[in-house]
Amino acid sequence: MLIIALPHTANANTSYAHVHSDGHTVLRSATGAAATLSAHAGEVVAVVPHSRLSWLTVQLPPASHGPRLQSVLHGLLEDRLLDDPQHLHLVLTPDAAEVARTGGDTLVAVCPKTWLREALAPLQAAGLTVQRIVPELSPSATPVVHVMGEPDHAQSVLCHAHGVLLLPPNTAQWRAFAELSQDDLQIQAEPAMVARVQSTLQRQPMLQNAAQRWVKSSQSSWDLAQGEWAQGHAQRVQRQLLSAWQTLMHAPAWKPVRWGLATLIALQLLGLNALAWRERSALDAQQAALQSILKTTFPSVTLVIDAPLQMQREVDALQNTSGHASSTDLEPLLAALSGVLPAGQTPQQIHFANHALRVQGVAIDPNSAGNARLKAQGLNLRQDGNDSWVLQAEGAK
Repeated sequence: MLIIALPHTANANTSYAHVHSDGHTVLRSATGAAATLSAHAGEVVAVVPHSRLSWLTVQLPPASHGPRLQSVLHGLLEDRLLDDPQHLHLVLTPDAAEVARTGGDTLVAVCPKTWLREALAPLQAAGLTVQRIVPELSPSATPVVHVMGEPDHAQSVLCHAHGVLLLPPNTAQWRAFAELSQDDLQIQAEPAMVARVQSTLQRQPMLQNAAQRWVKSSQSSWDLAQGEWAQGHAQRVQRQLLSAWQTLMHAPAWKPVRWGLATLIALQLLGLNALAWRERSALDAQQAALQSILKTTFPSVTLVIDAPLQMQREVDALQNTSGHASSTDLEPLLAALSGVLPAGQTPQQIHFANHALRVQGVAIDPNSAGNARLKAQGLNLRQDGNDSWVLQAEGAK
């Protein structure tokens, strides 16, 4: 993810402070011209500075949702804005569609369209597609004070449920803001302002530099990329999937889930390896048993290559020596073949050699039930030409 902080004043020679992030932590940060930014850094998020955004509360009438929402919004804000609403970029809260349907109060973020075009133009000229536009600071249910800058040029901004306010430089005037006296107030300060915050407010602030603040902003539910800056449905779905993946892979809250998935995968791998080892051991034991039976029954066999085939050959040799027909002699093979020959078919030629029976002039279905019976008897029937078939012991060549 490439997070780009838009400057308060934009021109063609503007340098952009930017952060490379996984969506939750700062990987590296720098400042440079738009042409120096990578167009292959993943999702590109532009951050609107708090000084360029205004926050207003409006009361939407019921049934104001749909295409007429923008015209209703312009009418409600026309007397409260210094500029024509047509020249301003107005963005409602993410849940504004439901509020507009039933009616009620909602927040509106306002920024100048001309400034936003000028700030984004160098990025677009450099080939960067800004996929999301988020506010640097946005309203928060829990009040948060952000103390930014240097001691000689500091700014303090209060984020609360009803908007974002720039606090006066004189901290003695802060007593007028009720949110600052709440017990759940959070104070976040840049490194140069930590000591002053401690001495002035007598409270320990959380350290947060500008790059960390921008990464936090990239997680906002607000998306100002609407209207002329909106993108298609496919890009929005892609961004949502990418955001969900980054949350799963890097968010601290999902760390137990990541550990659980890693443990589950490791257990699965160990289980599969253990099962494979067990099956391999069982197969080796069966092969060793067959070799032992072969050597015990036929001591003349010293080298075992294919125990079942060698045992069949030894049995056939014993049967030939004793004058009994073996399963691979002519008569047993003919009897077996008769079970698969279709009714009314008679072989035109019969050849028998090396315990292999070859017949010609017949058509046999290799997938018939009779062929399955041949396999059960340890015989193999294969086609050798258009109408030529060979029947022999399984494994013989």
